[in-house]
Amino acid sequence: MKKSLWTKDIVLTALAAALLSAGKQALASIPNVEVVTLLIMLYAACFKPQIAFIATAVFIVIECFIWGIHTWVLAYIIHWNFVAFATFLLSRVFKVKNRFIYLAFTILVTASFGVLTTLIDAIIGAGRTGRSFSLIFTVTYMRGIYFYIVHVVGNAAFNITLFAPMRDLLDKLMIKYYGRDVFLREGDGAAVLKQKENVNEPASLTDAGSRDTIETDAGRSDDSDDPRE
Repeated sequence: MKKSLWTKDIVLTALAAALLSAGKQALASIPNVEVVTLLIMLYAACFKPQIAFIATAVFIVIECFIWGIHTWVLAYIIHWNFVAFATFLLSRVFKVKNRFIYLAFTILVTASFGVLTTLIDAIIGAGRTGRSFSLIFTVTYMRGIYFYIVHVVGNAAFNITLFAPMRDLLDKLMIKYYGRDVFLREGDGAAVLKQKENVNEPASLTDAGSRDTIETDAGRSDDSDDPRE
């Protein structure tokens, strides 16, 4: 059983990392438009934490092989892991469901990426050249501000349109992938499944503990279908 779960985890981690790289490369021709933020948030919200963090780490390593090592690597390590960790806290610890909170988080964290990359470049640049840190930071940030705005708008659009429906879809897929019983043992899985079942629960069910009864309408036959089936 454990080997089977480990195999499923490994396969899912590899697929998640591959999707991050494929999504990044698919939009590489459009400056500062990416789906990595959306995907990492979905992984952290729906998958086991270790899958989200390992997939993120593998993605960063793949990017290093593609583009080489530079200052952006440090920014990637800080930024993407923060996105995963913060989303994990919001969705799995604090149980946040409001889509507008995730939208606000996406806008803030995307805007902070431009500040982070500029900060790292300014620190390194000031150390190498001896020039004013504030001057380098201001010039570098203002030079890229158009791209930072595009980045924020793009991620906000992806989040408001895709995050909630894709999160619901992934929750359903996780039940099918791991099996109902295994998913129920993952604390959040039980909450997700219970919420989905309650939507279709008949309103006239009693909570007495005895067998529940549902009164049928006059023209309805006794062998009618259960509304939950």
